[in-house]
Amino acid sequence: MKPQFITFDSWREAEQVRLKMESEFSLSIVRDYAQATQVSLRDLLSRYRDEVVPRHKGRGPETSRINKLLRDEAWVDKKLAALTTEDLQDFIYDRLSEVAPATVDRDLDIISQAMNYADNVWKIAPAESPFKGLQRPKYFNERDRRLSAKEEKALLEAVREDENPYLEPAIILALETAMRRGELLSLTFGDIDFEQRFALLRDTKNGRPRKVPLTRRALQVIHALGAESAAPDERLLKLTANALKIGFFRRVLPATGIKDLHFHDLRHEATSRLAESGKFQLIELQAITGHRDMRMLQRYAHLCAGRLAEKMDTACERTTKEYVHRGRKRKVVKVGAVFDGNQELQISNDLPYTVNRSERKPPPKMASNVVLFPNVRPIA
Repeated sequence: MKPQFITFDSWREAEQVRLKMESEFSLSIVRDYAQATQVSLRDLLSRYRDEVVPRHKGRGPETSRINKLLRDEAWVDKKLAALTTEDLQDFIYDRLSEVAPATVDRDLDIISQAMNYADNVWKIAPAESPFKGLQRPKYFNERDRRLSAKEEKALLEAVREDENPYLEPAIILALETAMRRGELLSLTFGDIDFEQRFALLRDTKNGRPRKVPLTRRALQVIHALGAESAAPDERLLKLTANALKIGFFRRVLPATGIKDLHFHDLRHEATSRLAESGKFQLIELQAITGHRDMRMLQRYAHLCAGRLAEKMDTACERTTKEYVHRGRKRKVVKVGAVFDGNQELQISNDLPYTVNRSERKPPPKMASNVVLFPNVRPIA
């Protein structure tokens, strides 16, 4: 076997790799770290983009993100073995001056995914990951943007005047069904069951098909789109994701003057309205919205709790309640349907709860051979 050599910038790095290789050899793990000195991060990201990303649901955004990294960042030309945590940390600081922390974190995610895939599948990895010790940007990315009735009216009036006739049904269906943008755009007329009133989503974000209930208003919109004459494989909304994005953000929103509204906020608004109605439990909301993790719905728990007090009152109603108080059995009869604190509770007299001494039975007669001691209390 031809010997392989790895060159490092310092003796300390070389010593760390030597110790790690000796540790893996002792566990019968053989890893060729020499490849990391020959493959650059650019090579790795390009291969990941061409071979792996096309199989992902979010292949479009992931491809664009990788292309931007390859186009704008010079440090991606460094070999994997020479890539350091400091390179990524500098990238974070520079990028934060241009974009939001969430955007920077998604850039780091795509780099991390590519390096993990190369490590696990292609067996190409540096001796030490540059992500070790990296301080990622911290941020709170959960939006709670609600759409007011006034904003909804202005939004629908503006979209009705738009040049694209499919923007209005897209907005209405988003508010009526709480579907994601990609789910709406993937629907065909063959996915609609008018008799049982649901839309079958075959390709969802979590990979599981889902049946979404359709309200009367949603069915009216689908009928208006030409459901009777359309072919089963014809798409409901003849829109691309980019056309929807441009129409919503560049034409409709500027016409209304509404600020800080995303199309995905319509899904949040629809889910919030269902939760506020008090008629749905979280498990039922999960069936409608398609959240795979119940923890994602915990933000709507406080909305579902609006009528919990009334439900508790109903569950606690009793016609009669018996209990023992200080050794005495009592019976309480409820006056009203719900006790509001101002009503009086009547205590029935059909059960004795006090006993007079005069009513007690006389004690039994003592036998003639029984002697009472002075320290013992006689039986009264």
